[in-house]
Amino acid sequence: MGRGAKIEIDYLARVEGETALTVELDGAPLLQLKIFEPPRFFEGFLVGRKYNEVGDIVSRICGICPISHMTTAILAVEKATGIQVSEQTTVLRHLLAVSQIVASHLVHLYTLAMPDYYGYPGITGMLERFPDEMARFIRMKNVMNHLSGLIGGRPLHPVTHLPGGFTSIPHPDEFGGVLEELRSIRADAEQAVRDVVDFQLPEFFAPCENVALNTENRYSFNEGRIVSDRGLDISVDDYDAHFKEWEVPYAFAKQSAIAGRNIFRVGALARLSNKFDELADRTKSLAHEVCAGLREPNHNPFNNNLAQSLEIVEGIEQCIGILESRVFEEEEIDASPEPGAGGAATEAPRGLLYHWYRINRKGVVEQAKIVTPTAHNFLVIERDLKELVSERRDLDRGKLRLLCEQLVRAYDPCFSCSVH
Repeated sequence: MGRGAKIEIDYLARVEGETALTVELDGAPLLQLKIFEPPRFFEGFLVGRKYNEVGDIVSRICGICPISHMTTAILAVEKATGIQVSEQTTVLRHLLAVSQIVASHLVHLYTLAMPDYYGYPGITGMLERFPDEMARFIRMKNVMNHLSGLIGGRPLHPVTHLPGGFTSIPHPDEFGGVLEELRSIRADAEQAVRDVVDFQLPEFFAPCENVALNTENRYSFNEGRIVSDRGLDISVDDYDAHFKEWEVPYAFAKQSAIAGRNIFRVGALARLSNKFDELADRTKSLAHEVCAGLREPNHNPFNNNLAQSLEIVEGIEQCIGILESRVFEEEEIDASPEPGAGGAATEAPRGLLYHWYRINRKGVVEQAKIVTPTAHNFLVIERDLKELVSERRDLDRGKLRLLCEQLVRAYDPCFSCSVH
């Protein structure tokens, strides 16, 4: 492709949503990630809706992580209105979240990222050459979808999950069936890590602050404090005092940073960098065995792929552990909302997700705020791209373009979520 002074990607394929990339190579690299996915205004049209409609509405923000948006919104609504839930509801929410995170990671690694490392434009051309990998992907995805659908009523856009709890609880025999399925894919999950190691991910050092939710003694996804590997440790209630976002003229998504600090990174790699020691023994053992170069904290954004593969193992181990040790029973939802305001954060597949709502005495939303993982990562993706181009600007432009695409896809961005 030669060594021209400009790289233009009019439409970046194999990411969720629509974006373009322009890199000017004369002098210091000028780079813009042009997120042109049309804005969707969820914050605006949530105003005037009842508190118990919010979760169902925001699940439509994304077809890949509807459970994350629904759960975060419901947790925020409960915080705002004082609704309390049982310990069983908390555990079921965790199972539901993990089932979606594992399923999302599988889709990203096998259908969006993998073609980059074997010279294919997409998954279709890979089916004949990689039948074992594709069969493994489908087996695992089907099991995780089964678990999501069992708890949520259906795997996409759940219907049983409301403020206060779940409208129905699966029978123990149904949980027993999915438990056997989860045990059957343990070996598949461990092989998935080796599949990603075989990608031979590029070496690239791009240090920044890694931010994640953390709960002591547990690799958590739905609860905890917001922490970083550079000393940040705050309550979710203090999110607005520490994080800021702003508009940029060339994208419909906002950018984010930690006030008074700098850019930060969220996602699987950030989670692993903050709480590697909280992983299950099986996951840690595998990480030490096949991912010897994965330091914690890790500052190679390409390794987000590897971190996601380890979370596939971790997620399956967590689900097995819960289902082996608990019996779930039917229980009544007790939701008596009071007026108030509050926010919640969870770990979506792509990183920290924040929802905040103000709800009046009639149970109606008066204000809403949603900050997504891709909005959190927007600034650091651009920074990493600039540094990558600066380091490797002497490469053939075709190779450099591919590296840029690989880097963006390594973050597993959801541009549809970012323009909510």
